Amino acid sequence: MSKNKKNVAVPCVVFDTGVLLHALLVNDERAKQLRMSWQAGACRPLIGTDSAQALIQALGYPALALDESQQHELLADFLPYAEVVAAQANGVRRSAQTKGQVLPAALQSLLAAAGDRVDCLVSDTVKPAKVSFCRVSSTEEFLASL
Repeated sequence: MSKNKKNVAVPCVVFDTGVLLHALLVNDERAKQLRMSWQAGACRPLIGTDSAQALIQALGYPALALDESQQHELLADFLPYAEVVAAQANGVRRSAQTKGQVLPAALQSLLAAAGDRVDCLVSDTVKPAKVSFCRVSSTEEFLASL
């Protein structure tokens, strides 16, 4: 076993709901690589109760036509690999403020609760210049960094 492998910290990552839905619902190369990133331990996904609820609601959207067992199967591809971050009792911390960009409440709550532990927010919609408290990467940039 290489010393370098043991000494490299696994990044703590927040995936926005859109990125997670793509990874769970699509079977293209990008989705496969995303799933492999957390299943192989190349990153440690962080999720909060609000974020988990948003994911569950999205999977239950009627247009997806997923029955309950299909929804559970998709959640089982992600949730066991994610670390649950407890919400802060006193609301959003200053470190989760953005520069003029409104983040979804569930995402903002998770980022606030995780604070300095977040190494990267993976989003294809959030503008990197608008978030100052962690690195923001598109899906492609994130995958290229692993």
